[in-house]
Amino acid sequence: MALLLTLAQQQAVKKISENNAVKYNQLAIEVEDVELRDLLGTALLQDLQANPTSEANIKLLDAYEFTDCNNNNVTHKGLRYVLAYFNYAKYVGSSFIADTFSGFRQKITPESESIGEGTMKRLQLENNKIAMRSWELIKEYLDLNYTNYPLWNCTKSKNPTMPKFSFVRKTKY
Repeated sequence: MALLLTLAQQQAVKKISENNAVKYNQLAIEVEDVELRDLLGTALLQDLQANPTSEANIKLLDAYEFTDCNNNNVTHKGLRYVLAYFNYAKYVGSSFIADTFSGFRQKITPESESIGEGTMKRLQLENNKIAMRSWELIKEYLDLNYTNYPLWNCTKSKNPTMPKFSFVRKTKY
């Protein structure tokens, strides 16, 4: 199965370190199988993966201009753009971890300092938010053109929510 977003396409939207090119394929597969499946449903995702060059699927994968319900011309950026930001968010969370024979390790050198967990979470949330904002226009396009996408079921489509941090409390000083 070919990925819907190649490393070269990823680099054109949101660059990741070339040193992690080997890790990229695994991350991209996981994002397609989890995040994209949640958004599109299994049937439409598998159709996209099997037929990425069909005319209808190209309109989903790449940027495409359509007329919205208010008769405005709008352009969605395409599922490849959404995937690039989901991939980057996943990459941020896993790029600093090395799996060794003695367990998971984080590389620390005198010339560099690792970012904190809070900064990492913020970067992940920001990139997931960009992906979800771009997804909203694609979902609108799918809902308006559901007859062209018989595998799209807008009533059953899940729209994942951003995680909420319930353990954070305000303190008074």
